Amino acid sequence: AQGEIYRIDRHPIMSRHPVTPMHEADLRRHLATQTALDIGLIDLVTLADPQIDARVDSIRSGYAALLYDVLDSSSQATVGRQLWRTRPKNGGFVIGSSGVEYALLTEWQRLGLVERPPTFSNPEPVERIAVVSGSCSETTARQIRYAEKHGFTALRADASRLANDTLASTELDAVRSQALAALAKGRSVVIYTALGPDSSLASLQDNSTAHAIGRRLGGLLRDLVRAEQLTRVLVAGGDTSSHAIQELGIHALTTLMPLPQTPGSPLCTAHSSDPDFDGLQVAFKGGQVGDDAFIVRIRDANMG
Repeated sequence: AQGEIYRIDRHPIMSRHPVTPMHEADLRRHLATQTALDIGLIDLVTLADPQIDARVDSIRSGYAALLYDVLDSSSQATVGRQLWRTRPKNGGFVIGSSGVEYALLTEWQRLGLVERPPTFSNPEPVERIAVVSGSCSETTARQIRYAEKHGFTALRADASRLANDTLASTELDAVRSQALAALAKGRSVVIYTALGPDSSLASLQDNSTAHAIGRRLGGLLRDLVRAEQLTRVLVAGGDTSSHAIQELGIHALTTLMPLPQTPGSPLCTAHSSDPDFDGLQVAFKGGQVGDDAFIVRIRDANMG
């Protein structure tokens, strides 16, 4: 966070996440609140062991689930080899970030199963984009403030009203009207429910409430794309992103342009059976991802 390293349960953002706060630094204990499976650990010491295959096989035999530590590209590549080597005959189930794909792709490239990564050319900047944010991360707050200073119209949607089944429609109508007016003038818009962890969204801890807000932000973005025929959008907040994908009817994403600063949040091309969203350029980012200029970079195709 801002160049400082924190234990995750002391991280100024992740320790106070409104939906999935990190209160435990040992991920085995954290995940144990979500599953009854016994969880083993392949730590960094094990990954560096010359007899790693035998060590991994021994640890795997005693647990129903296995957690791998990753520190850098070298340990990530080692994990990729182990994931592929130990894959169940009839398929397995892996949970993780985009680091899982990086690990596996490195191993598949080593084995010659896939080609080397393609090259990409920068897309063109666009005049206007729409952004919706359900994040209450200070990182995203800085990005919103930066965007507002660089030509974006910033509109706040009241999170408590969005979460209320009775009031949500009125709140959405008001924000939608303001956003459409700004877009019609050629301005980009960013619609947010929070500016940092101390805003109203931080008190809305109930999962169903957070999901309702995410669905409604996704539906709002859908309406803006349809009405103004937008070609590029951005969604901030991991939970918000999952709902926006559903509301936009997106069934697949392909990378349009990797972002070197944020490899897990590239600009993508969306694929949908709905022609209004098929070919839409979209970026999804977690709340804590990106530098202050991230939103502006997406509009201007300044990949950094």
